[in-house]
Amino acid sequence: MREDYISYQGKKIWYSVYGEALKKTPLLVVHGGPGFLSIPDVIADFSDDRPVYFYDQLGGGNSEKADSKNDYSLEYFVSELDAVIQGLQLREVILLGLSWGCGLSAAYMLDKQPQFVTALILSAPYLSTPLWEECAMENISNLPETMQKIIIEAEKNQEFGTDYEIAAEAYYRKYLCRLDPWPDSVIW
Repeated sequence: MREDYISYQGKKIWYSVYGEALKKTPLLVVHGGPGFLSIPDVIADFSDDRPVYFYDQLGGGNSEKADSKNDYSLEYFVSELDAVIQGLQLREVILLGLSWGCGLSAAYMLDKQPQFVTALILSAPYLSTPLWEECAMENISNLPETMQKIIIEAEKNQEFGTDYEIAAEAYYRKYLCRLDPWPDSVIW
């Protein structure tokens, strides 16, 4: 595994690659979140066959954070994905989107219409905000009532303290990852 940074719009965007010397079409993993990180321990095994690249989007994992929350937009992330592909000099690539990364990859394909993307894999696709919100609210309703109230109030007021972190972790342990302990790639 090799890791480094690409500079994009004055920010350091982290990436890593497994199986870099292999000749088959490389796989570029577009992680979920936003704000999460790449999970190489889950997908790196594909590097037995082809190069596998991971990158952390702005504000996630090992990459720098934006100067303002307004800098986080779909338009930015589409252009960042394009900059990562160009910076890695990938002349052809398979995109593998995970959750939010599916929506980002789909937006990238529609906006840029890149001929060098030979395949698109969508895993647990996040393609509809209203549908996602509906499912999240249903999941929240299955938590203890005190945690429901904490999450709903924090989201409404945009104030995320210790109680919210505890409630959010309970949510994630029930709906994101049930392993105990969590693998390092899931710790947020």
